[in-house]
Amino acid sequence: MDIRLQFRDESLTSTDFPNILTRIHHVTNAMTRIDARFADWYAQGDSPEEAHMYRAFENGQPSAALVAVLRHRYANDSMFTSVALWDGDEDHNEGATLACLVGDKYLPDSFVVSLYNDAAFGDVNSMASVVLAAIGAFAPAYLAVAPRAYAGKQVFDDKPGVGWMLYLPTIITTQQVPEARALIPIRATGKQQTGTIIVSVTDTVFSIDNPEHIEIANRIEIRLVDQDLLPRYVDL
Repeated sequence: MDIRLQFRDESLTSTDFPNILTRIHHVTNAMTRIDARFADWYAQGDSPEEAHMYRAFENGQPSAALVAVLRHRYANDSMFTSVALWDGDEDHNEGATLACLVGDKYLPDSFVVSLYNDAAFGDVNSMASVVLAAIGAFAPAYLAVAPRAYAGKQVFDDKPGVGWMLYLPTIITTQQVPEARALIPIRATGKQQTGTIIVSVTDTVFSIDNPEHIEIANRIEIRLVDQDLLPRYVDL
């Protein structure tokens, strides 16, 4: 299961690694509150031994050692930088990886969390809490939660798919998307609603192998496009 988002923030430069790591930490904190296995994160390396050399966070702050490594790595070319982390689990069927790509602002920046065991966040509330943390950290133009293979099942190639969950920074009502099993309003602190998480399945984890799940998500996508609510990637 992947959590994918794209965002634009002109104040976030490609070499501001402390800021990038701080934003990532908001998300990993939410993951840790659900499952303590996600308490430790390391820089991805060519081998487990190399990766374990650099912790991402120390005492809740970006690791000075990792920041130094990233600055050295991108000293000669920082047009695009990637902060890629791994949770230290050497079982490829478990655990998680994540990456934040920040570039020259011509294209949106991106953040993705890849979960290799769907059971880690096997209910709507758990996954929604991680999604909320990511929204708060990155203020995305959209955020999608879906198995990676869902990309081949979604209706529109040029727009985000709904999958299990789709966040859009706009108010969406039940009348607009009656196929949604739940709509979770997102509110700015002390303010009115600023966005909506659309949920396609609430009683179990979204599965690419379940035709009903695919059908529900596809129908929501069509409904959103009919009302000009689903953005094109090129317009982000």
